[in-house]
Amino acid sequence: MQGHESRHLYKAISEGDEGAFATFYSIHFDRLATAVLCLLKNKAQAEEVLQDVFCTVWNRRIEICSVLNMEAYLFVLARNAALNRIKVDVRRKKLEQDFFAENNPNFDFIDTTSDQQQFDKLLDEAIAQLPHQQKRAFVLSRFERKKYLEIATDMEISRETVKKYLQLASISVKNYLLRRKDSVISIFLAFFIF
Repeated sequence: MQGHESRHLYKAISEGDEGAFATFYSIHFDRLATAVLCLLKNKAQAEEVLQDVFCTVWNRRIEICSVLNMEAYLFVLARNAALNRIKVDVRRKKLEQDFFAENNPNFDFIDTTSDQQQFDKLLDEAIAQLPHQQKRAFVLSRFERKKYLEIATDMEISRETVKKYLQLASISVKNYLLRRKDSVISIFLAFFIF
């Protein structure tokens, strides 16, 4: 896309033109998706990261005309989001291992890979079924360990709304896990729910 056309497109986006943003999305999606997938090696996670990146661009659309190098800008957003996702996964795994070790002194984590995978799968399902805003607040709180005020700032909502989202999300996740309760879930339940 030529510079003049780009500026015209960015101006339309900055004014809230969803059609222009759809065009922008189609121009940049494939190249960005390839880069994110190379980092994460997981299609579902890559899709979530890409959704977050394009949501960020839309939410900051008022600033889009000031971006000098859009490819670099998008790549930095995507790389940071992907690396953050990796950190969250590492932190989550460490929390699980620590919890098992503290509550089961003779527990060998390596022997429970299938149980851990089962729990991870159920927890992911429980989080995935949350409404988008509740899911985002829950992930920021539980896995990124952010405080209410930080989450409120990130999501551009009030602290009270964050609190409500987290309460609703926690109840929903707890109920989902309880409906599928087994030995692994019973160990984790108190740890993950408020």
